[in-house]
Amino acid sequence: MTRPQAPDMPGQPATSSDSFLAGQISVCQPVDGYRIGTDAVMLAASINPAKKQARLLDMGAGVGAVALAVRQRLGFGHITAIEKDPFCAELLAKNIAQNDFTDSLRALAGDITQMPPMLGGSFDQVFANPPFHHASDKQPRSRRRSLAHNGEGEVSLSDWVASGLWALRDRGRITFIIRADRTDEVMAALRDGGAGEILLHPLWSYADSPAVRMIITARKGVKGAMALLPGLVLHRPSGALTPGAQKIMKGGGLVLTHPATRHL
Repeated sequence: MTRPQAPDMPGQPATSSDSFLAGQISVCQPVDGYRIGTDAVMLAASINPAKKQARLLDMGAGVGAVALAVRQRLGFGHITAIEKDPFCAELLAKNIAQNDFTDSLRALAGDITQMPPMLGGSFDQVFANPPFHHASDKQPRSRRRSLAHNGEGEVSLSDWVASGLWALRDRGRITFIIRADRTDEVMAALRDGGAGEILLHPLWSYADSPAVRMIITARKGVKGAMALLPGLVLHRPSGALTPGAQKIMKGGGLVLTHPATRHL
């Protein structure tokens, strides 16, 4: 459900009040720019820390979709959500408060390539839904949407990986959702950064179509082979969500397990 809102102050972008995860989470988000969608929910569903005291980092958090969904589903852990855009960072803090997560979710305004030194090597799990379009792609008319999709060319996917690995403790897990045709770039950056046990979980719009998104996860400082998981088809031929996708869009989890560790 979407309810438009007038800007709080003249000159601010217009926002709307929305909900997702079958109404479990309410958010205020810009009308013009990146809007919460399937990518954020799918990424959030894949975050499953091994311990309840886990420290998690959401890089490029926007208005908080992924961090809020992770916190809602898990019910534990401490999440730091960092966002560069000042207006989105304000909405991020607002959304944390209106969902009563201030005790376990912290908003941080800042650049993922210039995070405070104290955050280095301090997180058990890092995740992001980074800008993943090529500079040669057709650009959105909206500057805010262009920034969300492309980062204006300032930060590459390899920079996102490097920043995530910097913030991650040894043997911690890093997870991204990206456009499927950029999987090779992220895999190369993960390996260059010393991450292993790479898992690929493709997402298909339809059973007979190429994968449109890839959830890719790996562990810092761990050697291990890559594994390609079965993945998930999002839509039936009619266009309706498949049962598996419906479950996740309502707040269900998505467990990604490496074959080499399944029985450990």
